[in-house]
Amino acid sequence: MPKPKTFAAADPGEPAAYLNMPAERRAAAKLHAGTLSATMRKLAVELPLSADVDDFRRVLIAEAK
Repeated sequence: MPKPKTFAAADPGEPAAYLNMPAERRAAAKLHAGTLSATMRKLAVELPLSADVDDFRRVLIAEAK
């Protein structure tokens, strides 16, 4: 019978510290959240306040290529 996985507790000051996950997965989640945040920051600077969802979609698709 395999041993149950044990996860190190996150620093209580970290966001979502209550989630029980391995350190590698937590680091990957932080990296992913940072990437999304940077993309949204860039879009907010480049697009006008009147932008709609189609404008966001167009820019995201253009950046993905």
